[in-house]
Amino acid sequence: MNHSHRLFSLFAAIALPMAPAAAQDNAPQPGINLPSMAPQPTVASTLDWASDADGLAAANHLIGLLETADLEGFGEGPMLAAQARGLLQQMAAGDAAAAASADRLLTDAFLDYAEFLQSPVSSVLYGDDWARPPRMGRGVLLKNGQAVPSLEQMVKSTLRINKLYDDLKQAALSAELDDEQKAKVTASLNRVRAFPQRGRFVLVDSVTQRLWMFENGQVVDHMKVVVGDRNVAFQHTPEISSVIYYSTHNPYWHVPPHLVQKFATKIRGGDKTFLSRNKYQVVDQFGDNSTVLDASKVNWAEVEKTGDLLIRQLPSPLNSMGDIKFNFANPEGIYLHDTPTREYFEAKYDNRRDQSNGCIRLEDAFRFGRWLWNGNLPDTAEIEKHFVIPEPVPVFVTYLTANAVDGQLAFGTDIYNRDGATLAQVAARNARVANGVTATQEAPVPTMR
Repeated sequence: MNHSHRLFSLFAAIALPMAPAAAQDNAPQPGINLPSMAPQPTVASTLDWASDADGLAAANHLIGLLETADLEGFGEGPMLAAQARGLLQQMAAGDAAAAASADRLLTDAFLDYAEFLQSPVSSVLYGDDWARPPRMGRGVLLKNGQAVPSLEQMVKSTLRINKLYDDLKQAALSAELDDEQKAKVTASLNRVRAFPQRGRFVLVDSVTQRLWMFENGQVVDHMKVVVGDRNVAFQHTPEISSVIYYSTHNPYWHVPPHLVQKFATKIRGGDKTFLSRNKYQVVDQFGDNSTVLDASKVNWAEVEKTGDLLIRQLPSPLNSMGDIKFNFANPEGIYLHDTPTREYFEAKYDNRRDQSNGCIRLEDAFRFGRWLWNGNLPDTAEIEKHFVIPEPVPVFVTYLTANAVDGQLAFGTDIYNRDGATLAQVAARNARVANGVTATQEAPVPTMR
């Protein structure tokens, strides 16, 4: 190597920042082209809405959705629809420049609307990825729209959320709504779009305190449920999107800390047989390898302050889980279960069945289990016995102050006072869009707590 080459190498080494060791190990060797150096195909920035019948059909479908998108919370929808219709009319009248303007406006409107519909719903806790709705970025949607044989079909499939969403939206559009009712529809639509399209699934609504079983988009059975107490904030049943994989027969009940504190108060008050009389055990851990501890050696005064003690209830007619429960992954430890307390399913408690500690009590747990198991629910005398169901079933725990599950638009009481927060998020999103900020420029919205 000559001196000038050495000097050039020295200057280059000083001028360029040092790469980390791992990056140096993977550095390209001389003569190898980086992918970014290879010629890349040019991707048009707009979709073709105006040059053929398929594109025009796609445009008219999108415009039809945008005209009523304010009901969903997409505030700029009607304005965009009016602008697009005007451009299509100008194009039909022979204005050649209007076609390019229509392509630009409709492409941006499509991407913005799809981004709105697919944006995360921050109130929902996702316990399983299979229960998440699909999300496609603007770039992917743009490339797909340019590659598919039918833009109309692509637009329809992209903007279709699920049947629950469609039913609620159509029922609302067919009714005359006052401002309060429209707000409930908007809030509820924003929750329902958190669910992917599935053929067989379970829907639980904390507002109406009901559970529906769906097959091929149709209700095949339903029942009453008991949900978390509206008067105790930490006992509100959360919104959850997850999957049921197994049933648990003859389950233990694991007592939550706030009730452990109440138990300690009873024991300190002199009820020395409270635990044994109600089939409770103090254990070192929950699970198959737990050891039963001597309750007489517990510092109940400390437990009354902290609730820091593991207590389980044995299977029996007294067990708060009843005879069967259905777990599904979620960060709050919520599940569906049987119950020995039957009076809350009486008609006098309709719309006031918010009486649980947060979990969901079933009116007929064994009928629900038979549906999960396609009629072949196992039977066993073993304690805490788990059986994997033949096919996983998604479960969506939601909060619908407006619903059309049974075909008719109905409104419920905002028992957990959630609508205001949901509508505030929608309004904030519309304000950001008005200022030119898209969802891809925002920080990601957390979907678990």
